[in-house]
Amino acid sequence: MTDFDERLRKLIHMERHNFAGSSSRAIVELVNLIFEFAIKMRASDLHLEPYEKSLRVRYRIDGHLQELHQALPLSLADALTSRIKILARMDTATAFQPLDGAIQFGNVEMRVASMPSFGAESVTIRLLDSSLELNNLHDLGFAAANEKIFRQMIDASAGMIILTGPMNSGKSTTLYAALRELNRPSRSIMTLEDPIEQHVEGISQVQVNEKNGLTFAAGLRAMLRMDCNVLMVGEARDAETSKIAVRAALTGHLIFTTLHANDSCSAVFRMLEMGVEPYLLAATLNGVVAQRLVRRLCPHCKKICADGTFEAVGCPECRGTGYSGRIALHEILHVDKNLRSLILTSRDLDEIRSIALDAGLKTLADDALEKIRAGVTTLAEVRRVLGTDFIKGDD
Repeated sequence: MTDFDERLRKLIHMERHNFAGSSSRAIVELVNLIFEFAIKMRASDLHLEPYEKSLRVRYRIDGHLQELHQALPLSLADALTSRIKILARMDTATAFQPLDGAIQFGNVEMRVASMPSFGAESVTIRLLDSSLELNNLHDLGFAAANEKIFRQMIDASAGMIILTGPMNSGKSTTLYAALRELNRPSRSIMTLEDPIEQHVEGISQVQVNEKNGLTFAAGLRAMLRMDCNVLMVGEARDAETSKIAVRAALTGHLIFTTLHANDSCSAVFRMLEMGVEPYLLAATLNGVVAQRLVRRLCPHCKKICADGTFEAVGCPECRGTGYSGRIALHEILHVDKNLRSLILTSRDLDEIRSIALDAGLKTLADDALEKIRAGVTTLAEVRRVLGTDFIKGDD
């Protein structure tokens, strides 16, 4: 039994015999213990989920939800949830509405969300650790050719750069790394975010507050009056924000934003679908980065196979998973003269993709294969992230 399991057992026993609600010493220590364990495991998210007979606690580590210790007695659910809601300055009297809050736990900012569940409340906590070393572009796993293209894109004096991918695909990490590269006394950089995930010295960061009218669109309009060189808009989530961002790029600003799309070419098509005028998009778009995160093979136990690739094994260093940490797969669409002409005249996604591939676009699958062959990740892991048919005719 580990030290954590022993402390957990003692606190559960203490609370069962000395129940005093969310302010009891056992509940306070139990919440702290779970938080400390999540930070130690470098979890990005923490889930507390009530079921019929127990309260399950799970940790998202390297993109995977894991149940790393025993479930807690369901009788503790209300007290634990109340304690977390008190710390997050949420309304403890409201149990049947979704709520949001935040906790500062040492160096870690925790974004808390509660949701009514069967007979109790589910709680999800996002952990943002400000003490972790911030990434620069070279640390993000770019292939050499991709890094060169991306640096050319961000070195432009104006234009738009879009990052796309699903939730938890590392878009924010790449954005922050790019902004740190550009962060010099000679440049004015502002961001509009929801939420602000990392605080960067020398950059003016603004938190969206829709209740007070500070939407992405309203904030972006205001920023255009602030004499900025570089603007980062957390998400082009609607047509209004997208159109303002494109016009800002046209007037001499370098604009970074994110968009939900399957790949780089789909992001171009999505902007057109949202009503951005083709001539404006063609004139301003520098490029699109599509990315996904895959788990890295554990360097302590990975095993080479007969075909020259590596497989996950599992050891104490990686808690038996065979993986440790994550790395990004990238697909970088650089908008050249031919593609600008096509944006002006075509709304056909397949045609846009065909022209991009002819111009040398390295797809997510291409980048994944390179990382598999280099022993960075595995075919099984890439198929989990990109889908089972991402490599056709090549195992």
